[in-house]
Amino acid sequence: MPGIPTNFEFSPPKTKFCLLTFPALHVLLVTINRPKKLNALNLPAHFELDEVFNWYNREPELWVSIITGSGDKAFCVGQDLKDELTSKKDQTISIDDFPPSGFGGLSRRVDCFKPVIAAVNGFAIGGGMEMTLACDIVIAAKDAIFSLPEVSRGIIAVNGGLSRLVRFIGYQRACELAFTGRICSAKEFKELGLVNQIVPFYKDAVPAALKIASEIIKNSPDAIKVTKRGILYSLESPSLTEAERKLFDSEMTKKLFIQDNFKEGVRAFKEKRQPKWKNSKL
Repeated sequence: MPGIPTNFEFSPPKTKFCLLTFPALHVLLVTINRPKKLNALNLPAHFELDEVFNWYNREPELWVSIITGSGDKAFCVGQDLKDELTSKKDQTISIDDFPPSGFGGLSRRVDCFKPVIAAVNGFAIGGGMEMTLACDIVIAAKDAIFSLPEVSRGIIAVNGGLSRLVRFIGYQRACELAFTGRICSAKEFKELGLVNQIVPFYKDAVPAALKIASEIIKNSPDAIKVTKRGILYSLESPSLTEAERKLFDSEMTKKLFIQDNFKEGVRAFKEKRQPKWKNSKL
């Protein structure tokens, strides 16, 4: 893989629980690196990942991010309950123990308009599944497993997964998965629309995600940002009319049409050539 680029505007954060690599121009690969714990996250890991995605969000050189888990068994199996319940005096974990962006710095994040792709190489359980629901595109190995088992442990999926799940697949199906905590295959999740693509083996997930990332970075990073914002407006607004109005009236949309990338896109079309995009200033 290519080394760390030298033209970052902001320095990458130092990490202990995840690896940051740069497999292609403008692409950040975040690998949760706790394979002996099946990539379960302790509380410090959430804040580290929050810092990582804060950096990704503001670093102009990065256009697409991929998140995966290390090893051949798990993307992330959720909260490291054993670690936390032995380290916390009151033996409890509350929503206040997490960063505002939620589980893994992603599950409740609402301020990132750059694409985030999940490369699910194994178990995506509890908070791990909540993270995939917060990603824009999900690639899953054929034997990947998804589940929200919180109710079986006397807790709830409080980091954004429930609200996203019901919006994505509907009330009754969301209730079944959340009330039973049952295990779901990658095939079932693809049929539900929660997985974009299934690959044969765990090792194929990241390459497949990189292929999609390469298609994304052919396009204007400004237009991608505004497009993602428009999709999120549609998800969060009570009506299509309101979502369209918000996108049309947003400052980001207005700024799009005075950016260099907009002008370059028009020129390239007229000159019948591929555009040469610049880092987004939006």
